[in-house]
Amino acid sequence: MKRIRITFFLIFVAIALPVLVLLVKSYSQVKTGVLYAYQEHAFLVLQMLNQKIYDDLSVEEQRSYSEYRFIRAVPVIGGEEITLSKLAGFPIKSHYSGMIGHFQLEPDGTLKTPVLPDGVLESIAIADRENREAVRDSIQKILLQLGLRNDGRFRTPVERNPSEGILNKIYKQNLKYDKKNILDSNNALANAVKFTSRYEQSSAKETFIFDVESAKIRKITDTKNTIPQDDNTENESPEIMEVEIEPFQAIFNHQFIVFYRHIWRNNEPFIQGFVVNLATYLGSLIRNDVVFNLQDQTTTIEFGSKSRPFVIFGKIDKQKSSILSMPLQAPLGDMFFTMYLTPDEKFNAESMVVLLGFLMFAVLAGGLIAIYRLTESQLTLANKKQDLISAVSHEFKTPLTAIHMYIQMLQTSIFSNNIEKRDRYFYHLNNETSRLTRLIQNVLNLSKLNKNQWSVQLKKENPKNILNDFIALYSTNIEKQGFDITVTMDTCEHQILLDRDIIMQILMNLIDNSLKFAKTAEYKMIVLELRVDANEIFFVVRDYGPGIPKKELSKVFDDFYRIENEMTRKTSGTGIGLSMVKKLASLTKMKIVIENAYPGLRTKVIFPPISL
Repeated sequence: MKRIRITFFLIFVAIALPVLVLLVKSYSQVKTGVLYAYQEHAFLVLQMLNQKIYDDLSVEEQRSYSEYRFIRAVPVIGGEEITLSKLAGFPIKSHYSGMIGHFQLEPDGTLKTPVLPDGVLESIAIADRENREAVRDSIQKILLQLGLRNDGRFRTPVERNPSEGILNKIYKQNLKYDKKNILDSNNALANAVKFTSRYEQSSAKETFIFDVESAKIRKITDTKNTIPQDDNTENESPEIMEVEIEPFQAIFNHQFIVFYRHIWRNNEPFIQGFVVNLATYLGSLIRNDVVFNLQDQTTTIEFGSKSRPFVIFGKIDKQKSSILSMPLQAPLGDMFFTMYLTPDEKFNAESMVVLLGFLMFAVLAGGLIAIYRLTESQLTLANKKQDLISAVSHEFKTPLTAIHMYIQMLQTSIFSNNIEKRDRYFYHLNNETSRLTRLIQNVLNLSKLNKNQWSVQLKKENPKNILNDFIALYSTNIEKQGFDITVTMDTCEHQILLDRDIIMQILMNLIDNSLKFAKTAEYKMIVLELRVDANEIFFVVRDYGPGIPKKELSKVFDDFYRIENEMTRKTSGTGIGLSMVKKLASLTKMKIVIENAYPGLRTKVIFPPISL
């Protein structure tokens, strides 16, 4: 058996090693695949965010520079009409969530906002002036925090010639080849070209109104422009003015984002823009446009700079793992978008691979153990059958030898006239023949039981009558082997469905077993009892022999099982008696209970309940 165990172990190792390698490869592939899947999801989220930021900013990009005033001139049929700016309404309404307000920085650094009239119009009475002023003050404070101001610097001739300025910048660059820098430059260029500088033509009336609110015209009746002049500036205000509007840029901190653009009006610098609450605006993008559910989302999204996070959406966990970290597109190129996986949700597919691997090894190990046990049981059964053949051969040989010897003696003339010896020889011949017959019958009976060919004949009988018949038939054989027999019977008037032949066979095998193993006992006694206890009736067979070791009690009913080794046994037998007893009892719904009686062995044959 040791060799078989080693063989099965080697088979397990030979199968397990390739499976283990396959599982490791699968685990790695699944981990990589899941990570790529999450990264693709993160890229999709980033693209959606960038697109939404672009769409929101497109609205502001198309807004006229004149809308950043309290009043403006708009074209109508037959001319122009002076009306309030779209941005002058209060409370402030905007497609931007978290909008705080729009502003304009004059060349002298003065802050203007379209919600308040300025310049000559400053004395106009408007509702909610205090609240409007609070908006202006909030914007002023935020711009100071972020360092955005208008220094009032006029453009130089070089700056007025875009081509010349670009060439100068190119020649000043370090043109060393760097693939990463080229890729970064390409990405930056791709973002930058989404919005370009554009030009608007301002009519005379619009120019006049703009100057009125900028306090460059002290009275509405004035017609002259008081702009500081340089050598290239004419004294008269132009009838039609071209205004250059640059794309929006952005600066931010952990609380606010300021989108701003430079306006060049007659080469004068203005800065126009708007301020939004960072957390409110980004939160609206995440929840509304990315459909980010904080309750059951498996990822965490973070916005921040290179050095610190600004706002986090999702679960906050120190052990989170980064899936993707990339900057947003211009003008928020300095703000990083980072997506994490939370620890309790990381790579669930990996757990599935581990679970499947565990199940595979469990099934493999369980299958090999089952096959090993089946092989072991079959080998054990084969050994027992071999022992049975040896035992049966031995059991057959003894009576056959005795029969042959007695026949030879009877054939000689020496004992032909000695009647006493002749009768004794016939008696021994009869015993040996009966012994041989019983042995053959046991083997045949066991074969029938194993093939389910035993025919059960149930009849209502009193167990007391069956026991009396057995004693009358078998007590002589017990006494001839030097044993006494004691019979005890309780009063029994019950008729039970029983198979008389099966019960006689069971009692005969139990008695033979006791006679065989208790023949060297100091007290040679066989006890037979009939007990009636409430709803239970049972026979008891007891001897005063050595009993059975406790660890062997559960095995004595197995086929061909013998406690002693076949090569060193001291008692005859084939190991089929108790096995047949167990099977016969099961056929008729009886139970066999065997226990040590100290001294001896007690066996109970329990009949079906009386109610049956």
